[in-house]
Amino acid sequence: MTSTNGKLHILGLGGTLRERSTSRWALQRALQAAEAAGATTELLALYDLNLPMFIPDKPVEEYDPSVVRLLDAARKADGLLISTAGYHGTLVGATKNALDFLEFLSEDERPYLHERVVGLIATASGELAGVNAINALVHTVYALRGTVAPLLVPIPRPREVFDAEGQVVNEKIAGRLDQLGRLVAETVGKFASSVELEP
Repeated sequence: MTSTNGKLHILGLGGTLRERSTSRWALQRALQAAEAAGATTELLALYDLNLPMFIPDKPVEEYDPSVVRLLDAARKADGLLISTAGYHGTLVGATKNALDFLEFLSEDERPYLHERVVGLIATASGELAGVNAINALVHTVYALRGTVAPLLVPIPRPREVFDAEGQVVNEKIAGRLDQLGRLVAETVGKFASSVELEP
């Protein structure tokens, strides 16, 4: 496991290509809880990354620096928080595209998301789309050899959950996001301890 200044490191990846993204706001809240639990954190918002489309067989050297930034951040992460939105019944294409770039980690010592705990969040206007988006993320994280945290946070009707500044005004959702952030940080710590104790 890696660390930054002796602390375990959590990468937050997500949001949408919308500037005022509720899934990014949810991710920020969970990251704050992970940091309060003792981890260092980094936020990579998809809106800011503006990744190109993943093209199989295209060498990483031919992509713009945003791809290298994503890969470097994923490599140094001990755990992740991934937040997406539900569009048309499943996760946003920009989120899946970002995760497809992790194919470049396939030959690493820790390939893909191996030995990384991943917490999942999804916002959606309807009740079902967020759940579908989370389910799709679960399958993707498993395929990338990650370990899904045992708390999933779908957020229906997010415009009723966040205020105009992106603060969570729903106490139940705020509690679940805080719980997820803490859970990922604490589980990453236990995972790291068990790996260090292996002969």
